[in-house]
Amino acid sequence: MIATADTLKALEKDWNWIQENLMEELNELEDPFDKEAYAVSKFQSLVTSEDNDTDEKSTDAKFRAAARSWRQIFHMPESERLVNFYSCAYHKKLLNQGWMYISVSYLCFYCFVFGVETKVVIELKDIEQLSKDKSKRGVFSDAIKIVTKNKTEHMFSNLFHRDETYDLLEHLTTLAMQRLLKSTATDPAPGLSLQEQQQVEATNQMLFSNTSTGPAPKGSLPGARPLKQSFDDQKRNARFQQVFNLPSSETLLEEIMATCTISGTTGTTASWNGKLYLSTTFLCFISLVKYECYLVLPFYAVIRVERISTQTSTIAITARHQLKMLFQMLGDKPVVDKFCATLKDRLQAHMALMKPLKAFVAACPSESLLSGKEITTGGLGLTFGYVDVKKATERKKLGFWMAYFKDYGRNLTLVRLPTFVKLIRVGLPNALRGEIWEVCCGAIHKRYMNEGYYEGLHEKHKGMVSLSTEEIEKDLNRSLPEYSGYQTPEGINALRRVLYAFSYHEPEIGYCQAMNIVVSVLLIYLTEEQAFWILTVLCERMLPGYYSTNMVGAVVDNHVFETLVVKYMPILAEHFKKNEIQLSVACLPWFLSLYINSLPLPYALRVLDCFFMEGPKVLFQIGLAILKTNGDALLKAKDDGELMNVLKSSFATLGDIVQSNDQRASRSITKFNQLILTAYREFQSVTHEMIVDLRKSLHLKVVHGLDTYAKRSVIRNLNNTSKFTKDELLFMCDQFFSVQFYKRDDKQKTSPDRMDLDHFKLFLGRLASWANFEKDLEDQQTRLGTDTPPKPIVGNVFIPKLFSNMFDKNGDGMVDFQDIVSGLGQIIHSDTMTRLNRFFELHDNDNDGNLSKEEVIQLSESLLFLFRREDNDRDQYLGSVSGLLNRAFTANAATQASPDEEFKIALPTFRELVLSDDYLVNYFETGFAKSFVFAQPKEAVQISTGPVGREIVES
Repeated sequence: MIATADTLKALEKDWNWIQENLMEELNELEDPFDKEAYAVSKFQSLVTSEDNDTDEKSTDAKFRAAARSWRQIFHMPESERLVNFYSCAYHKKLLNQGWMYISVSYLCFYCFVFGVETKVVIELKDIEQLSKDKSKRGVFSDAIKIVTKNKTEHMFSNLFHRDETYDLLEHLTTLAMQRLLKSTATDPAPGLSLQEQQQVEATNQMLFSNTSTGPAPKGSLPGARPLKQSFDDQKRNARFQQVFNLPSSETLLEEIMATCTISGTTGTTASWNGKLYLSTTFLCFISLVKYECYLVLPFYAVIRVERISTQTSTIAITARHQLKMLFQMLGDKPVVDKFCATLKDRLQAHMALMKPLKAFVAACPSESLLSGKEITTGGLGLTFGYVDVKKATERKKLGFWMAYFKDYGRNLTLVRLPTFVKLIRVGLPNALRGEIWEVCCGAIHKRYMNEGYYEGLHEKHKGMVSLSTEEIEKDLNRSLPEYSGYQTPEGINALRRVLYAFSYHEPEIGYCQAMNIVVSVLLIYLTEEQAFWILTVLCERMLPGYYSTNMVGAVVDNHVFETLVVKYMPILAEHFKKNEIQLSVACLPWFLSLYINSLPLPYALRVLDCFFMEGPKVLFQIGLAILKTNGDALLKAKDDGELMNVLKSSFATLGDIVQSNDQRASRSITKFNQLILTAYREFQSVTHEMIVDLRKSLHLKVVHGLDTYAKRSVIRNLNNTSKFTKDELLFMCDQFFSVQFYKRDDKQKTSPDRMDLDHFKLFLGRLASWANFEKDLEDQQTRLGTDTPPKPIVGNVFIPKLFSNMFDKNGDGMVDFQDIVSGLGQIIHSDTMTRLNRFFELHDNDNDGNLSKEEVIQLSESLLFLFRREDNDRDQYLGSVSGLLNRAFTANAATQASPDEEFKIALPTFRELVLSDDYLVNYFETGFAKSFVFAQPKEAVQISTGPVGREIVES
C-alpha cells in the first residue's frame, strides 16, 4: 500500500512526493530486492527524521516548552524524542515534587526545591521490574515502582494519570527490550543467503553515502503526528488484531455498540448485544458475553449491504453462503452516519478482491463436503492417511459440522457460537481439521490476500543456501518419522519447502529446532501454502519469540507456567523447590512442540484443536491439568529423572478408561477426556489477559537475563582480560553494547560488535568524566546562550589520538571489545614510567622520538583537557602545566648549540620534566587510572543549583 486518504487529490499529492524524491534513485538500481530495501529504508529514515521534530513542532505550547526544558536540562541528543511529561513526586530521602519526562529511550525526573535540584535519568532498557503501587503512606493508588537491573529502586507517586503513565512506560519499555534483543542477535541473520548478505551490505553502503552527503528531500513527508498519539494507536490496533486474530497490517477505523441478529438458512434466528468494528479489511463483531457470538467478515466476502432504517440505525448484510445479518447500531446519528460512510468506502475499496474469491472458496473442504464432492485439496493425509481414524465417529462429527455450516456460514464467513466451541473441544474431524485451524488463527485471510507469495519466495531464492537451510537439512528425517508420509520423498520435500520458505520470509528467525515438528503435523492436514501461513501466524502473534535464535518467548512462558504452578498448586511448587526439581525440563518441550513430542499424536491433535481456537492459554491450562492429575505421584519424585518418568507413564495411559465410583455415571471417560475436563473446569480462571499480564511482568527480567548471558559469553571468549575483574569486564561490556544500542539506527556499514571513533567517544564518556562533553556544553550554553553553536574544547584531539594509538591496532578505524579491554588495560594496569612513555608517544606525531615545539604545546593542551574537571585544584593544575611548558623551553634552550637549532624534547627529558612536579607525578601514578570508573553511576543526583537551574524553573 502506497498511501491512504479520503480523496483522490490527497492520494495524488503523496504519489507526486514519491516521484519527486525517490524515483530518480530507484531508477538507478536494477535488482528489485535492492529497490525494495532502498525504498523501505528511505521511508523509515524520513519518518524518523520527521518524528525527530514532533516535540518541537507540537501544537501544544506547554508540550513545546516542556520539550525544550527537558532537552536543555538533560542534554538529550536531537535524535531522542520526548513522548509525554507528567507532574509527580520522586521518593528519595525526601519527597521531591517535580516533573517526569518520558522519551523513547529514557525516563527523566527533574525538580527544583529550596535551592536544590534533583535529576533522575533511567534508561528504559535497564528497567527490570515495572509495577503499579501505592504511595509510601499506602493510602492512594497513585504510584509507579521501577527496579533497574542493578537492583536500584525508584518510586514515583502523586501521579494523577497513573494508569496512562504506566501504559506508556510499559509500551516503551517493551519496545526497548525488543531493540535490546536485536542488539544481541546473531549477525548476519541466519535466514539470509550469502548473495543476500552482499546485497544488504551494498544497499547499506548506498544509504550511508546518501544520508551523509545526499541532498535534502524536496518536501517534508506528510502526516507526522505526536509520538504519544502514534503509540496509543499502535496499542489500540494491537489489541484489536489480537482479539480477532488479524494480520498486523490491520488498522481499526471505527467501533460502535450494536445488536447483531443472524438468520440461519434453516429458519433459526438469534440476537446478541456486543461491539461492531470496522478495520481496513474486515467487519468484526464480538458479543458482550464471551463465546456467545464472534464474527470476522472480510469485505470481499460481502455480497449486499442495505440500510434498512435510519431511525433505528439498522443495516442488513448478506455475505457469501447466503448468511444474513442485521446490525442495529446504538449511537448518535452523526456517529452512525460516519460508521456507514466508512463501511461504504471500504466495500468499494475491496471490489477487486471479490472476483478471485469463488475459486479460492471452492478449494475449501467444507465446500466439497456440502456439495457431495470428493475432497481433492489438502495435506499429506489425503494420500497417506490420517492418524487414529474411527469412521463412525468421523461421520457423526461431520454431520454436526455440516448442519452448523448451513446455518452459520463456513470458511471466510464462519460465525462462532457456543456450538462451535463445543464441536472443537470434542475433537475435529480429520477432513475439516486443516480448514478450521486456518480459519481460527486467521491464516486463511493472509493466504487469500497474498496470493502467489509462497511460490514467489521459492522462485526468488532458488538455489540459495544459508545457515538456516543447512540446519533444516539436518532435521528433515527426524521430523515425525513414524508417519508414513515422511518416509517418502513427497513428504520430505513438502516439509523442506515450507521450512525453506519461512526462513526466506523471516531471515531474522530463519529456522529453530521444534519448528520442524510443528510443521510436520500441519502438513498432514494442510497444503504447503496453508502450513506456511499458519507458521507465520504462530511466530508473529500466537507464540512470539518461541522460535527465535534465543527462544525468549518460550523462556518467558516457562517462567509464566512456574508462576501459575505456585499460584494454583503451592504444595507441589514447594516440593519442586525443596528437591531442586527443574520444571522447565518438562514444560519447555511441551510448549516448543505444542505437546506433539510429549503426548501421543491423537491427543496432541486434540490440544492443537483447542489451541488454534482459544490461543496460548490452552497450553498453560493443559500443563496445569497434567500436574494436577498426577499430583500424588509427582509429590514422591525426588529429582528431574523421576519427574520425567511419572509424566511419561501418565502420557502412555491417556487412552485408558477412568474407573468411576459413581454408579450413576452414564458413560465412562478416558484419562485424556478427564485431563481436558480438569483443564477447563479447574483452571478456567487462567485467561488470555492473565497470561498477557504475566508475560509482560516477567519479560523484562528474562530479556535482561539473556542479555547478561550474551555479554558473559563475549567476556568468556576474550583472548586477554588485561587483569580486569569479572565485574569490571561485565560493566565495560554493558557500556560498550549500550553505546551500540543507542546508535543502532545510524546508517552504519559495520557490525554491532565493533565501534568507530564517534561511538568510542561516547563509550569513553561513560567511564571517565573528562571524556564526557555534556558539562562543557552546559557551561558554553550558560556563557553564550543556547542559540550560539558550541565551540571546540581545547585539547579535544587527545581522544582521537588515544583511539588511533592505543585501541585501533589494525588501523581500520574500528575497534571491538577485545581492543577496548587491551587498550584500557595498558592505561589502568601499567606503571608510571609506562604511562609517561605512552603519553609521550601519543604526541610524537612524526614518530621521530622527539617532541617539537608544536607537539609540546599540544601535549600541554591535552593535560588541560584531562584536568578541566578538577575545579578544586584549578590553580594547582594550571600552575603545573604552565611550569611544565617553562621547564620544557628552558631545557631545550640549555641543550641547543645555536639559536637556530630545531626545538626538540626527547623521552628521557620529558620524564624528568614531569617527575619534577609533584602534582603531575601524582596524576600519572594514580590520578589518570582513577579517572576511569568501572561501576554503575547513581541514577539520581542532587546538586545545589546555579543561575541556569533557576532560570529553567522560572521559565
